[in-house]
Amino acid sequence: MFTKKGDSGETDVIRKRVGKDSPLVNFLGDLDELNSFLGLAYLRTKWDDMRNDIGRMQDEIFIIGEDASTGSNKVNQDFVKWIEERTIEYRKETGPIRLFVIPGGSESGASIHVARAVCRRVERNAVKYSKELEPFNKWIIVYLNRASSMLFSMATASNKRDNVQERIHDIGRYF
Repeated sequence: MFTKKGDSGETDVIRKRVGKDSPLVNFLGDLDELNSFLGLAYLRTKWDDMRNDIGRMQDEIFIIGEDASTGSNKVNQDFVKWIEERTIEYRKETGPIRLFVIPGGSESGASIHVARAVCRRVERNAVKYSKELEPFNKWIIVYLNRASSMLFSMATASNKRDNVQERIHDIGRYF
């Protein structure tokens, strides 16, 4: 599908026209990339609880995009609380994690690790964009920070469920 309206380097974002190089369009593109990698992790994950959690995160990524575009402040502490609760459940399953886990393992675990790494980049960019976009809901940054932690916990739980031993990069000391 094409409308040719974007040929001039501008695009429509919820009732306003902005340059395709704007911080908002860059942030929305980052969210789209994250959501795509979450979709891949969803397809490669065979456990219903993880699929449900990834599916919810995908829906919430759209809400984050709407929030950033409209200043609706829909993303709040309740979003973060859910992620924290789910992360704790996955951590209970895996037990303590030694530094530094080398991303990989099972196909599911590796796919979730990729989504986690993309989520960390989106979080870093959100910090940058928050300084350029007014208003910017600070809960978005908190959500993305917790989301990457949850994805890490999910990746290690996925590997454990698949009986795949985590590879650890030994730095010679542990904190």
